[in-house]
Amino acid sequence: MTLPTPYRVSVVMQTHWDREWYFPQQTFASRLLAVMTRICDQLDDGRLQHFLFDGQVVALEDLLLEAEPALAERVLAHTRAGRIALGPWYVMADEFLVSGESLWRNLELGMRLANGYGCCQRVGYLPDSFGHIAQMPQLLRQHGVGSVVTWRGVNLRHAEFRWAAPDGSAVDAIYLTQGYYQHPLNVPDWQGALTQYLESIAPRSLSGKLLLTQGGDHLTPHGQLAERMAAFNANQDRYELVQEGLQQHLEAIGDVQRPTLQGELRDNAQSFVLPDVLSTRRYLKEAHQRLEDRLLGETEPLWAWLQGVRPPARAIEQSWKLLIQQQAHDSICGCSVDEVHTEMESRFQQLDQRLASLRGRALHEAGLQTPLQHEGEGASVFADDTQFTLFNPLPLAREGWQALELFLQGPIPEAVRVLDAEGNPLPLHWLDLQPHRELRSPLDDFPEPVIGHRLGLRLGLPLQGMAAQALRLQACAPTAAGSACLQAAELLEAQALNLELGAASLSCDPAGRLFWQTEAGRMQILLHTELDAGDSYNFAPPPHADRRWHPQFQPRWLRRSGPFTWLELDFQYQQARSLDEGRQGPHERELKVRGSLSLLLCRGQPWVEAQIRHFGCAEDQRTRLVFAAGERLSESAADTAFHWTRRPVRLADYPAEATKQRETEIVVNPSLSAVQAGAIAVAHRGLQEFEIVAMPDGSQALAMTLQRAVGWLSRRDLVTRGAGAGPDLATPDAQRNHFEGTSFAFALDAGLAPDTLLQTSLRRRRPLLALPGHRQPAWREPLALPDARLIPSSLRRIGDELELRLWNVLDTPLPGALPGWARDGGEGEVLPHQIATYRSAA
Repeated sequence: MTLPTPYRVSVVMQTHWDREWYFPQQTFASRLLAVMTRICDQLDDGRLQHFLFDGQVVALEDLLLEAEPALAERVLAHTRAGRIALGPWYVMADEFLVSGESLWRNLELGMRLANGYGCCQRVGYLPDSFGHIAQMPQLLRQHGVGSVVTWRGVNLRHAEFRWAAPDGSAVDAIYLTQGYYQHPLNVPDWQGALTQYLESIAPRSLSGKLLLTQGGDHLTPHGQLAERMAAFNANQDRYELVQEGLQQHLEAIGDVQRPTLQGELRDNAQSFVLPDVLSTRRYLKEAHQRLEDRLLGETEPLWAWLQGVRPPARAIEQSWKLLIQQQAHDSICGCSVDEVHTEMESRFQQLDQRLASLRGRALHEAGLQTPLQHEGEGASVFADDTQFTLFNPLPLAREGWQALELFLQGPIPEAVRVLDAEGNPLPLHWLDLQPHRELRSPLDDFPEPVIGHRLGLRLGLPLQGMAAQALRLQACAPTAAGSACLQAAELLEAQALNLELGAASLSCDPAGRLFWQTEAGRMQILLHTELDAGDSYNFAPPPHADRRWHPQFQPRWLRRSGPFTWLELDFQYQQARSLDEGRQGPHERELKVRGSLSLLLCRGQPWVEAQIRHFGCAEDQRTRLVFAAGERLSESAADTAFHWTRRPVRLADYPAEATKQRETEIVVNPSLSAVQAGAIAVAHRGLQEFEIVAMPDGSQALAMTLQRAVGWLSRRDLVTRGAGAGPDLATPDAQRNHFEGTSFAFALDAGLAPDTLLQTSLRRRRPLLALPGHRQPAWREPLALPDARLIPSSLRRIGDELELRLWNVLDTPLPGALPGWARDGGEGEVLPHQIATYRSAA
């Protein structure tokens, strides 16, 4: 192919604006004022023709919050004139640590706000995300965005390509072959730097149209940038530099024959993907998912399904904004300085408080509970759960035993029972009891504490999708019909244990090895620790590695109730306190780590519910929970945003020395809520990094990271990455033990389909809501999906409409007709891997 001469070079002036990273957010906000003042000066006098504000609207919001009115008006005037390009994103999020729905809302919010400010670019600008989800092209297409500019995760010879999602949706894409951080026009030897850059990218262009994203992280353009561009154009005839935006560059390329890439982009052959951010400061990931689940599994469906109340749209949007701000890639990935993540914890607490208040407002406005002590209808503000409504916030039916936590004031009862509206007792088992005290504050009188106990129950009650049922909790005599007593725990002194549960069994042999056995096989559960000489971005073993298996558990007690067995096991092990002073191997001192593993088993059910706790952990280490079924595995699978992603097994093979500017092959993988490896399945919250590891006997096992403790933001001496990934700053708080308890469930079942596994995980993460008070007419009718295999993403009310979003995880089409609901973009089947949005009058 003959390329034109001169090459046309689109020079897109930009800054990549991390709200928080090596400085905290307020420090960068102050810098933003200085940078944007200089940019406005250059836009005002014509030195700059166009400026790309990083593709995320939150940076403009930060500026408007801090700027004096004169500067704010200058920025907004250039935005309205189309000279400052905004969006389409609200925040440049990490794509693997957040749900598909969060990415949908991020794009939806960013485009609406950018249009409100006067200018939304229709280019999916993703210059620095640590790899890309398979469904990004479909997500962009469904929002009217037909092109994308990206860098990390792509491995191509040429800059132009076509990117296709699993459903077939595709976008035109530009690969920044040398990365987005390019500021040759800023440096003293600008002509040499610019020529070197253009000579490196010209052979990689299919169209002869080149792109220079002039700028970098938190940088301002050079004051003589326009003069330098003019001088460069005048002094040579090989390149023609033109100031313009990304959209103009894409239009200039036009039609060109492009190679196609399919699905997920996580290849690190040409650029760092920094994969171990999946587990850095894992406590942040777990807190984030808990609150994301509350927004999607409590706040929005509760306000949508209560009749006669209108959701507080502003308050819900502000809650989403706060959550999405936490999803910025340097924030949720845990790869910033300690101050940033301390502030994130505070913001998570604020969001938790907001969502609790939104729940209370919904109950009050629907009349289920009154906020007043001396007037009003509904349950008293001081009431416990003696009268409660059980609400299913998912359009998925629930069968069998339902997990509930209910509050009962007063002393510990001998027994309890739950009655339906006709007074009939329901099947019930009482498994747990915890003291509980909270402060209640009516609007018309003084706040007072309510004191009692929270009861952990399992209730035998099927519930349709989006259904509500009024129930009563009663303290009663042990002889009353339907009564359930709290069984005393049986202390276990013998180390060996064997529990037969129908076709399954759980055993702990005399050596302390723990096994779960079903018709699908036998699986061992154990722990693994190893030293980590890496940083917040990449795991790295030291020259003298210290890898240890910890298979010993000690049964401590069990409690039985009907089909349920609740078992508590202790464990302890030795590990090196940290790396030695030279970071070459283990420290000479060791410490003893203790912990517990709780298992809840139900006869006839394939899933085991579990919680693991650690009490004290070492520094410079990675701790993983391992599920080993003696299999040799060729692939694993896990959910990412709107997709079930299968990946071939790659076993770790760490080099003795790093290769310059190269990252070792990626072996850790992301998972939002579920993982499958052979017959092993795990449903979780917050265990978002997993790896298939080699066992001593030659088989492979599933290892899920519980904690990775590292003390550096970035280092330049890693064998797994041949350069730094940020400033070399100590982050001692990243060594802190946040491992107070992690819940998950596991099964050994070779026949689990992806839709079954994902729906199991979704029901765990978005549980039934036990709400105080009764008001049955307040609820809409139950909702059944067009096909039970579809995966719900969200259900909310927007103005006078209800909106339901579903996606098809399977390779086959599914029925898509939903009576009374219209589907965006057409009717008929939901195609394989398609995201489908439905609307109905509220």
